[in-house]
Amino acid sequence: MSFKPLLLAALLGLSAPLLAAPEPAPAVDAGDLSDIRQAISAAQADLQAKQAAQKSAEQTLAQTRAALAKAQQALSEVNRQQRDAWQKLQTLQNELGRLKTEVAGTKAQVARLLSGHYKNRQPNAVMLFLKNAEPGQKERYLQYTRYINQANERVIARLVQQQAELGAQESAINAEVARLNTLKAQKQAALGKLGRENSTAQTESRALSAQIDNQAKRIAKLRADEQRLNALLADIAKRNAEKRKQEAAARQKAAQARIAAANKARAEQAAKKQSKQTAAKPATQTADKKPVNKTTTPRSTLTAEDRALQAPAEMQVSRSGFSAMQGRLRRPVGGSISGRFGQPRPSGGSWRGVFFTTAPAPVQSIAAGSVAYAGPLEGYGNMVVIDHGDGYVSVYSGLSGVSVAGGSSVSTGSNIGRSGSLPSGEQGLYLEIRYRSQPMNPLSWIR
Repeated sequence: MSFKPLLLAALLGLSAPLLAAPEPAPAVDAGDLSDIRQAISAAQADLQAKQAAQKSAEQTLAQTRAALAKAQQALSEVNRQQRDAWQKLQTLQNELGRLKTEVAGTKAQVARLLSGHYKNRQPNAVMLFLKNAEPGQKERYLQYTRYINQANERVIARLVQQQAELGAQESAINAEVARLNTLKAQKQAALGKLGRENSTAQTESRALSAQIDNQAKRIAKLRADEQRLNALLADIAKRNAEKRKQEAAARQKAAQARIAAANKARAEQAAKKQSKQTAAKPATQTADKKPVNKTTTPRSTLTAEDRALQAPAEMQVSRSGFSAMQGRLRRPVGGSISGRFGQPRPSGGSWRGVFFTTAPAPVQSIAAGSVAYAGPLEGYGNMVVIDHGDGYVSVYSGLSGVSVAGGSSVSTGSNIGRSGSLPSGEQGLYLEIRYRSQPMNPLSWIR
């Protein structure tokens, strides 16, 4: 009997299932990345709204500045008019002084006339003077008297006119001063209002600029967080895929070695048996060489144990210990649940797990496994990722401290750190459960 076909069939039977059924490498998580991208989209929309508001504020600011410049020009014109009016007022005041001097002189002259008239109380004095005068002088004296009376009348009339002009000048001066004061007060009030509006517009513009800068920084940070999370998940997926590849290769090598050893042992036993038969029955040996035996060679000389080794890797493990505990896993920390799977997050996006609001407290592993990552991740705080096997991982973030190291093994209830707060400000612990990087609702797993 030839054992080469048997050995070849056994090796092909082993390698085919093992090579055909490698566990697919998990894709990079679309959960948190989608969450971050939603936050980026929301931040970009908010940024566009703020940019539009800033554009409107800048237009308002430009209009206010133009109105302010116009008001300043108007105030400058009022100031110029006021200066001209003050110069005119000075001229009027000088004229008023001159009029007052003339009025004073006229009043003195009138006073002298009245005094002379009062002292000369004899009504017939002029008549006596003319009676005693020579005939040629009477007419001349009468004319003189008329001239004196006319002069006195003119003095009195000029006094009346000067007093009227003086009153008019004073009224004009007072009216001009009042008008300029009112106009200046109005312009100053308008200028003050425009100044306040301009100051308000500048404040709003600066506030919008600051908000736009902060939003741009937040978008940049979210994108950086996305890249960091992408890199972390890709690295974990790469290491897990490499680990599975090495384990599959080791299993295949061990299975091949065991099958080869089993085939060798059976071949040696068969050879010994055949040698004994040949020595005892030489004639039968010739008959045994007929090709009939070749048709039965593939019929298995493999044991049940060897056939089990040929089974796919997925068939070697019945049901994962983690998946069998669905609905019976313990909580990682006490406190109340304030963020549920699928609900909107205050900081944007939606929860891909559950958030426990609690004061700082110890955090425990929900199940046994190996620590795939332990340390800070910008945008997520301190984080621990535990690989529970068969594609299941649990993620704990917002830790104030980490008590485990990457690569270490943990059991159910092991202390892995202490709760703290997320970078977005929520105080407590954030838990995610994923199967091959896809987020699952932790409330369907924990009791």
